[in-house]
Amino acid sequence: MTIETIPFSKLALTEGANPRRSMDAAAIEGLAASIKADGLLQNLVVRRDGRKFRIVSGERRWRALALLVERGDIGKDYPVPVEVRADLTEADALRLATVENIQREQLPPMDEAEAFALLLGAGASLEDVAAKAGVSVLTVKRRVALASLTDEVKAFVREGEISLAAAEALTLGSAEQQRAVIERLDSGYRYDADDIRDWLTGEKPAVALAIFPMEQYDGTVTADLFADDDNTFFDDAEQFFRLQSQAVEALAAHHREAGAAFVDILTESYAAWWQYREADAEAGETGGVVIHFKPSGRVEVREGLVRREVRPSVAEDTADHPAAPKEKPEYTGAVIRMVAAHKSLAVMAVLLANPRKAREVAVVTMLNACDWTARARLDAHPALGHFAGGDSQPETYAKVEGVAQAVMEALDIAATLTSRYPAPDRGAWETLLRPQKEPLALYEAVTALDDAALDALHLLLTTLTFGQGNMDALDGSASLFNRVATDLGVSMRDHWCPDEAFLTRRRKDQLEAIAKETGAVTRLGALKDYNKTQLAAALARHFARCAADDKLITADLKARANAWLPEAMRFGGVEESGDMAKAEDVTEVEADDAVGDGFPTPAVAEDVQPAQAA
Repeated sequence: MTIETIPFSKLALTEGANPRRSMDAAAIEGLAASIKADGLLQNLVVRRDGRKFRIVSGERRWRALALLVERGDIGKDYPVPVEVRADLTEADALRLATVENIQREQLPPMDEAEAFALLLGAGASLEDVAAKAGVSVLTVKRRVALASLTDEVKAFVREGEISLAAAEALTLGSAEQQRAVIERLDSGYRYDADDIRDWLTGEKPAVALAIFPMEQYDGTVTADLFADDDNTFFDDAEQFFRLQSQAVEALAAHHREAGAAFVDILTESYAAWWQYREADAEAGETGGVVIHFKPSGRVEVREGLVRREVRPSVAEDTADHPAAPKEKPEYTGAVIRMVAAHKSLAVMAVLLANPRKAREVAVVTMLNACDWTARARLDAHPALGHFAGGDSQPETYAKVEGVAQAVMEALDIAATLTSRYPAPDRGAWETLLRPQKEPLALYEAVTALDDAALDALHLLLTTLTFGQGNMDALDGSASLFNRVATDLGVSMRDHWCPDEAFLTRRRKDQLEAIAKETGAVTRLGALKDYNKTQLAAALARHFARCAADDKLITADLKARANAWLPEAMRFGGVEESGDMAKAEDVTEVEADDAVGDGFPTPAVAEDVQPAQAA
């Protein structure tokens, strides 16, 4: 390293090259006083640019010298010690400036964020940036996420109006949501990081979020007093997300047809906008489109973007922000509730044939020893309502409803109802448990029953209240419900067969795993040729045919299909023999290599035709 002196007048700043975007005036004043008293103790790093020398690192010292020149304390020809770096690229200059700033005096977080984003966007690795900046990889990840904030939020962070924690939480919001927070801060509101994170991740599916025509939605909505779109919410969230997903795919197709350079669809809470920049139209760049489809259903679209040269490993490692919500669970709420309803009704159906066990359950429940909520008030278990009125009701529901209907007729329950205009019920089971009845008339009817009929009524009423304690969570614990199911020997495959209602709610990769696990792939053929809907339908028909003992399907395939059960449908230690997890792997076969029942694959006559592979 060679140090030489250059007159101050030949030094010039490199516009926009310093990662430090804010300078402390008091610190510059103090540095100027130090230089005036003791001289410049540390050289600058420069690179030649014609007759000038551009500063690579040392802008704070240059500004202190400029202040002394302005005041007349030193002349413009003041000799400045410098190290001249030859053949220094802009990326190298930026790296040196970043390292020098961080190691000498900690950059403000927002300046760090933008400096790191520029380095990573130019192809640097996380490890390189962390090592050269003297910080951890996690710090680089946390800082670079801030580079995705809007300019308004960045300004507030630099001015100290927003804490660093709150800024990190704001990265989970769209540009519109970030601006909304800024407007409220201007109005005097104050939020901490938890408030912002809860607001952004707990967003409900409001009508204002829909990008599909409202006439496509056939469910109900709930509105508040003001009834505007921001405060009117879809009651059927599952239908909302299905329609919103279809609209996002249509929007992406529209942009592709319109000639976009690329269309990226981001589906996590956080979008790494720093990995993109605006296209330079004058340079002939064609912009792409990024669609951010958040888990809440909110959609944000940004057009005219170009991908930065970010390493694939860096893009993957920075895709999730530390402030973002945790990974989605394997089962959605709708699937968990459907599974819970199936399992509960299966236990109800078996309880009907086990009076002794039903009485035991009644005693335990009345003692308030239950899994989730005490139903000694004879509240009907929600599993009954889950399938009531549905187009496809399981046999277990029909069995319970049939017994309830017989009791209704035997007791002439209709004659005991006190309301002239009773609310519509969803089945005989609900009418039995409704409170609006004339007690003495009902008492006379019950006391006229013989012991057997009374026992049957007690059995029915107890059974209607019992099922999985919490239908909104998978139950794999040592719960009362699982213990009763185990004692009863309930086998879910005696009461349930994998159908489209279940299979269409699984991901494509999960359906492919099911096909291989059960051996169905040997009949269906090349799974890549199916879209998700077709594969779910084909699997449902395969399971149905195996359950019906179709003679055209081999015994081995039928045995494997009839034994398969998803883990969520199990009752603790019950049905160990039905666990297909240990079955040998089945290799996916192409259509012309299919074996098994002798039918051509993947399009057996009644199975769904797969889509053509793209």
